Amino acid sequence: MEVEEYLGRSRLYRRLRSGPHGQFVERYATRLVEERLVRHGTWRCLNVVGGLLSWIAGRRYKLVELDEQVVERYLRHRGGRQSIQPGDRAALKRWLSVLREEGAIAPLVLPPLTPHERIFKEFDAYLRSERGLAPRSIVRHLPVIRRFLHEVCSGGAAGALSKISQEDVIRYVERHAQDWSPGTGKAMCWSLRAFLRYLHHWG
Repeated sequence: MEVEEYLGRSRLYRRLRSGPHGQFVERYATRLVEERLVRHGTWRCLNVVGGLLSWIAGRRYKLVELDEQVVERYLRHRGGRQSIQPGDRAALKRWLSVLREEGAIAPLVLPPLTPHERIFKEFDAYLRSERGLAPRSIVRHLPVIRRFLHEVCSGGAAGALSKISQEDVIRYVERHAQDWSPGTGKAMCWSLRAFLRYLHHWG
């Protein structure tokens, strides 16, 4: 495999592996092999992780202190010296994931969902399990529902959802019926119908 062959010859990989966090670098390289990155992508991932490790060492961070906020500070520093490539954040996200799997840093703490985000998550699960829709089809619904909730039910609480009336829906459709083409307007109505069916389904 190309990635394994590259790692076997790479001085960058050997240098990182012989450093103080070599065991995690080895685990990271295993992940790169599993994900079948191309040779340049593998080099870029190792390069950006190596840059992060040098940066935290220079600022006396401990590895255990690494999290998304520290990574963002590093990327701002890196961006002042060179361009940030599209895959750099993904490379560092993968690095944090490996460290968490190894217990080297704290688990990711997600912020609490907003009322609307909770609705989207439950609506997504309903469309998958009850309606059997593919993820690509589900994604098409969300912008319409997000705009609808913002205008009609800005609070997002369950009590507010129960107060959505037929008149609210009709007024929303009338406001936005001319925003797009007839076909897109029809898709908007289809999304609203699916969402209202979901609300009815869950009472």
